[in-house]
Amino acid sequence: MTTDHRAVLIVTEKFDPHADHVIKVFNDRQIPFFRLNTNDFHDDMRVGAESRDGSILLEDRWDRRHRFPHDTRAVWHRKPVDPGPPAAVSNPTTAHVILHETLEFMSYLGCDRRIPWLNNPHDNRMAQRKFPQIRLATELGLRVPRTIITNDPAKAREFNRAVGGRLLCKSMKEQGFVDETAHFIFSRKVAREEFEAQADVVALCPSFFQEYIEKDHELRITIVGDEVFCCRLDSQGVQGAETDWRRVDPSKVPHRIVRLDPGIEDKLKQMLQRYGLRYGAFDMIVTPAGEYVFLELNPNGQWLWIELVTGAPITNALVKELTH
Repeated sequence: MTTDHRAVLIVTEKFDPHADHVIKVFNDRQIPFFRLNTNDFHDDMRVGAESRDGSILLEDRWDRRHRFPHDTRAVWHRKPVDPGPPAAVSNPTTAHVILHETLEFMSYLGCDRRIPWLNNPHDNRMAQRKFPQIRLATELGLRVPRTIITNDPAKAREFNRAVGGRLLCKSMKEQGFVDETAHFIFSRKVAREEFEAQADVVALCPSFFQEYIEKDHELRITIVGDEVFCCRLDSQGVQGAETDWRRVDPSKVPHRIVRLDPGIEDKLKQMLQRYGLRYGAFDMIVTPAGEYVFLELNPNGQWLWIELVTGAPITNALVKELTH
């Protein structure tokens, strides 16, 4: 049972199994928490920011109250989404203004660094940028795939020739899009013929290309404070998962917890420290020759599936980090 009566503020959305999993432990251990679901912010929440003491009062429709930062032990910035407009608002221009005023108000939470964050949203935004990640990883001595971002078809063609046609295309930010149906944007290899047929459309948008590097296996490395959970994914023997294992059901890809090379671990922890993060999920590959290659850092990446598949005690590590 906790002796600290301050609450952990959890900023997320209504459908978040990760938060549900941690909250179950909080309830079992009688750790106070306040969950701020951002989906229906206008319908569920009443707020008030007071200049007298610098507090922000959060009160939900069930009359649960949290005064930030005074009653806050730590903040877990888990998975907030943009709030929808109030039910009474149908005008799209009004809805747009309300959305951005609300997002501005919510951003004020992250400006207060007197309390621990896991992670502060402003730090997350800095850390999730892919090209700066590559620069920092290189500076720290990690191998990275050769990369180019360009809207110049000539430069794209030159890069494709330089990597011998072993080209990988991925998005820089957008995870997917919706038309009649939802589509996820996976990383994928681009064959020479397809590239030559489509290279001119690169002029329409800066495009992210990398040299494709052969894998023996992949690693998902979750770091919570000082604790490291390195999960090996044997994706290369699973049809459809060779380039991007997310294309298939994760249960079809063998997972197991393995020991991470201490030198690599140290470099990844340095990266988190440089970004001011207490949590990070890294994607790396190991080549057939045994060389580690950095792909990217997900400062707010998912971890629950790894715990469910392997039994790695990531939830306990998060609870410890939020309450120590």
